[in-house]
Amino acid sequence: MALWLFKALFSLLYRIPVRWLGALGAGLGRVLYYALAKHRRITRRNLRRAYPQHEAAWHHRTGRESFAELGRTMFELPYVFLASRDDLLTCVTIEGADEVQAAMQQQGVILAAAHHSNWELGGLMASMVLQPFAMIYRPMKNNKLDGFLRQCRERFGMKTYSRFDGIRWLPPYLRDGGAVGIMVDQHMSQGMQVPFMGHLANTTTLPAMFALRQHTPIYSIFLHRVGHDFRFRLVMEPISLPEAGDNREDNQYQIMAAIGERVAARIDERPELWLWLHKRWWILEHDPHAV
Repeated sequence: MALWLFKALFSLLYRIPVRWLGALGAGLGRVLYYALAKHRRITRRNLRRAYPQHEAAWHHRTGRESFAELGRTMFELPYVFLASRDDLLTCVTIEGADEVQAAMQQQGVILAAAHHSNWELGGLMASMVLQPFAMIYRPMKNNKLDGFLRQCRERFGMKTYSRFDGIRWLPPYLRDGGAVGIMVDQHMSQGMQVPFMGHLANTTTLPAMFALRQHTPIYSIFLHRVGHDFRFRLVMEPISLPEAGDNREDNQYQIMAAIGERVAARIDERPELWLWLHKRWWILEHDPHAV
């Protein structure tokens, strides 16, 4: 799709009430759950792994509603990326920002984030109340579209850094009191195998590296949808990290396990809000004995 056409579509959709857009996206998401057999299988397999205590009907219903949440989130993006600061602030209650701001007066902080509910809105809201604020993201293959989305994400002061740009910018950014959001719930081919929701998963070690090197405090940041409307709670909470021992690799493992436990606990509250259709447990996909 040409960039001008994409922008025109965004502008057109922005004129539609966001509640209607969300409902339309949720309906389309449920249709795609049945239409996209491959992704439906991945979703239900992931749900069986994480929640073996539940019956097949629960896995089916939760998987379908996770597709609905993804569709709702995608159709809300024109409003998220074009609405004013004041309009967005009326839709989101923010908790824990004062504590993070106080920590940033001493040094930088890392915010462990996840693909939960409308994560793009979560990043924008964080950039409104935390400055300086940066996110590490995975760029799109279409450079022009990626540039447009970066402009949307950065419109309230956020800085975005590609995960392929390296991390030389990160130590001084944290030393200068910046807050950095890092998605910790996606497969990392070069990551460490750490327990996540009961199974080993390749996980980034960046938060652990800086917690050990620079004693950077780690907070979780989660956007919780209130009901099914465009109403949210953005919650930032400190994560208690285990005391460091003599073994660097074991220390990283323990820290990332603690972060994963916090993320899993928040997902457990409303599992349908998380993105189940990606291969989070990639290493199990190649295990013939895996569920």
